[in-house]
Parts: sequence; C-alpha cells; structure tokens
Amino acid sequence: MKRKSTTLIFTLLLLPSLLLAGCDGGTQPAAPTATTGLISTPTIPINEGALPIPTKDGTPGRITGPTISSAEPQGSPVTPPTPSGTIVDSSSAILPSTPGESAPTPTPVTSTGTGDALTALQALEQLKAKALAWQKDARLGLLSNIRPGQQKNLLGTTLGDPNVNEPTPGGKGRNWTLVAFSPSTNGAIAISADGAQVDLVKEGAVTEEALTRFNAPHLSSLNAPHLSSLNLSTLNNSQLVDSDALFSKMGEQSKSQTIGIALLAPDGLGLGPLPTLSPAGDSPQLAYEAFSTNPRIQTFIFFDARTGNVVLDSSAP
Repeated sequence: MKRKSTTLIFTLLLLPSLLLAGCDGGTQPAAPTATTGLISTPTIPINEGALPIPTKDGTPGRITGPTISSAEPQGSPVTPPTPSGTIVDSSSAILPSTPGESAPTPTPVTSTGTGDALTALQALEQLKAKALAWQKDARLGLLSNIRPGQQKNLLGTTLGDPNVNEPTPGGKGRNWTLVAFSPSTNGAIAISADGAQVDLVKEGAVTEEALTRFNAPHLSSLNAPHLSSLNLSTLNNSQLVDSDALFSKMGEQSKSQTIGIALLAPDGLGLGPLPTLSPAGDSPQLAYEAFSTNPRIQTFIFFDARTGNVVLDSSAP
C-alpha cells in the first residue's frame, strides 16, 4: 500500500512537465482570419478578353489581378502596369467588322466628254431629232451635261454630283444628255451627244413617280396644257433663252470652273412648282438650274427658260 501511494505521488509530480513538453512539440495552425469577400486570383497573366471571374454566388465579378509588390491587400483589384517595349500579338483571332468597314472606297469618276463644246439649245436641237425618232410623243424632262457612261445615274442623284455632272464653263458642255419621256409607252430614255442611248425603265433608273408625272397627267398634279409645253415635236427653241446668255446673270459665280447648268421640267422632276415673279404669274414649266459640281459648295439658281429671269437664288437673302 505504501508503494502505490508513492507511485501516484510521482505521477502527479511529472504531469505538469509532460503538459509543457506537449506544448513545445510543434507549431500549431493559426486561427482563421476574415476574408475580403473576393476570390483570390492565381499568379498567372490574364489574357485580353478573358471572362470575368465568378463570385461565390455564381454571378460574374470583377477581375482581380495577380499579386504584385504593392500596398494593396491580397485579393483586391489591381491595375496592371503599363507594359514597356513592343507588344506583339501572335493570336489569329479576327475582330468583328462593323457595317461598311470593309466596303471599298468608291472610285471617283474622272472621264470627261470629248465632243464639241455646245450651248444647251445647240445640243437640244441635235438630240431632239433622236428623241422623236425613238417616240413621236417624246417630252423633255432634263438636258444636262454629264460624264460618259453616267446616263443611268442621272435621275438617281442631285444635279451637281461630280461623279455624274460635268461643269459647263460659259454655258457650254461637251456631252449634253437629253432625258425624254413617252406617254404612249410609259417609257423614259437618256440620249447623249456621244451617241449613247440608255433605256431608263429597263435599267430601273427612273421612279414610278416620275413616270406618272410625265406620262399620266390625269394621275398627277400636272395638267395637259402644261405638259404640252414639254412636247419636243412642238417645242420652239427660238422661244427659249440659251445657256451661255444666262452666265452673264451669275456675276462672280460665272467665273468658276465648277459651275454647271441644266435645262429641265421642274414639276415633272418633283422640283416644282417654282416661285412666280408676280402673284398672278404662272410657275415656269421649263427652267434652267445653275449649280456647283464642288461638293463643298451648296448653291443653285433657277431661271425661267423663256424669259431668263431669276426665279429662285439660294444665295439671295
């Protein structure tokens, strides 16, 4: 009995030493610390166009950069440093194109007429015979000096388009083109001084509205007496003012090498009715329009073709 008591006492004396030895036996794991709520990003480069890193709830979150030497806490968003040197992109990815980005730039039309320099009425006298040979009821729609090969584009653009119209220095041109309409056939044709003839209906180069105004007056705002003044079979050139005479009315503008002039039926082409010089006067059914072929200059003057009077000037106050 005395031996067991001695053993118990000895054990009790050694217990504190054993506990201390156990505490010094190794490093214990540190207590977990609070997180920032962002997912840490591995130290790998993030390629351009990479998808956002998902957050804990599965929704896209902010991209966090790799850990670099900075004062930012680990896991916080980091702005990548600006790279130095030349960046070489070895990827073969093709960026999506935007509408019209790959469309080639239109090539300007530079061809010019090579015929004799004629006034508008000189050219009309020659082209009128060809139009009446096409259809006996041909009516004048437009007479304009154009670039070769641009007949089908004549009614699809504004007067002064430098790719279609050529200037008429001093009121003279080298490739006047007559656009005529035929009520009996509901047709339209372009006849040029260089011999070209283009069926505008077959080419789809004339609108139904224009055909209706010229060829079906009972469906349009035009009436028969007005349209009869456009009939080439009865049109008397001597009753019209010629294009060269009108250039003297333009002042300084007449000296420009980009000014052109055209004879036209304003109501039939949807440009009228033009203003009248008096409340009781009639709007001219035949008129000249002077225009600029310089796209940066927007100017025009309308003249009454029978009197030569200015009826509309864009530069007037």
